[in-house]
Amino acid sequence: MFIGLDVGTSGCKASVMDECGRLHYKAERIYRFCIPRAGWVELDPAVVWENVKMVLKEIVEKGFQIRAIAVSSIGESVIPVDGEGNVLFNGITYLDTRGSDTVEKICKYVDSRVLHEKTGVPLNPMYTLSKMLWMKGHRPDVLEKAEYFFMFGDYIGWKLSGERMIDPSSASRTMLFDAQKLEWYYSLGEIFEIPLDKFSKVYPTGTVMGKILPLTAKETGLSEDVLIILGCHDQCSALLGSGALQAGDVMAGEGSTESINMIVNKESFCDTFFEKQLCFEPYLTPDLYIVPVGQLTHGTSIRWFAENIGFDFGVDGQRPGESEYQWANRCCADDCGELFFLPYLSKVKSMDRDNHALGVFVGIETSTRKAQMYRALLEGLAFESKVRFDLLTELGVSIRNITAAGGCSKSEIMMQMKADVLQEKMQILENSESGGIGLAMICAVSLGYYRNYAEAAERFVKIKKEYIPQKDYSEKYRKYCMLSRAAKELYRHF
Repeated sequence: MFIGLDVGTSGCKASVMDECGRLHYKAERIYRFCIPRAGWVELDPAVVWENVKMVLKEIVEKGFQIRAIAVSSIGESVIPVDGEGNVLFNGITYLDTRGSDTVEKICKYVDSRVLHEKTGVPLNPMYTLSKMLWMKGHRPDVLEKAEYFFMFGDYIGWKLSGERMIDPSSASRTMLFDAQKLEWYYSLGEIFEIPLDKFSKVYPTGTVMGKILPLTAKETGLSEDVLIILGCHDQCSALLGSGALQAGDVMAGEGSTESINMIVNKESFCDTFFEKQLCFEPYLTPDLYIVPVGQLTHGTSIRWFAENIGFDFGVDGQRPGESEYQWANRCCADDCGELFFLPYLSKVKSMDRDNHALGVFVGIETSTRKAQMYRALLEGLAFESKVRFDLLTELGVSIRNITAAGGCSKSEIMMQMKADVLQEKMQILENSESGGIGLAMICAVSLGYYRNYAEAAERFVKIKKEYIPQKDYSEKYRKYCMLSRAAKELYRHF
């Protein structure tokens, strides 16, 4: 049995899978952000680690015999640790607004185009470089005491195995990594006086890090013979778990954030990447890269609606055993007319950093009801997805397959709407936790159960359903784009 351990912003999930790709168990723990002040959004590594140990312990208590564990995680957040292993500062997440003034500082020393071509990421304060420059200016004492710098993935890997290793996809989220040469960008570190030798050494995904530490084995109940396998960035593992292995394959991660990832060949790099501020992230082999696009407030928008407006649509009550989200989808209005929702519920944008617009409903009348507002919200999310897909098509790579995974992919109304808006067929996985599938595949290939990922995908990746386009949203999408442009222009003057 293998454990695919996904360490996210809101919780950690562990999927237990066998070498034939069968899911046997899932364990999950939820944790919350630390928000010391407005705009500051942190994750406490100690809290994350305690929750990781809890999910591992739960799996052991269920009687599973585990052979290997691979870890995926969020990127960007840096964890400074002293020589005795003590965490010196919480991980500053991508949602944190600190360091917004560092972009100007970076541009003074490095040409933005050269930086993008080297690191694979556009100038944006969400990346590790900006967070470290903020710390240099405001908490230099932390950096002086730090012996190591970790991201959350290699931090958990270190706590499990005692080894400091990071894969290229995770390292690429720092803006301190040469994504083309697949090594730390040392000359950039010298410019900003950031000691890159204190980051973990880069190894290929699938490298055997070693056996689990005896103390960790004791705390979790795992055997001391359990192997720790180097995983990857969470978007990389989710893409692999969807069966995406060739240029043009796309995985839409339908979670709290929407992460649309398309595989491209290295020779596909062009001026469009810089002009449209697109990332390219190393995938599983040196010639393949991921182009990630998406938005940060996807499923979060639905949760916001549930918590602040509510799903009591007045049409029908919630049925026994039915979640509030299933209830909302069942009672969602069939049409919302000229009602629109712009899902910009955060000032932090993973793309289009010049977009300062915030969320808004447009077209509310006295007759407007919650069920119509909810449909408009779902349409707004689908329209934003199309904006991202339109960007991908500009790269000149033909889309082969689109596979959706994650919590929101369980919503039939949302997936049909997305197929309609995109005018593309959407595949849904039988196991929506594609990240766990991908990590189990990494374990299976690393330990020799399969010769390669293509062979493993034949056993691990199972399609549950396909959604075929049925409705034409082109005219409403055109109007949505007009409203979006108007909102962005308005907020530019605020």
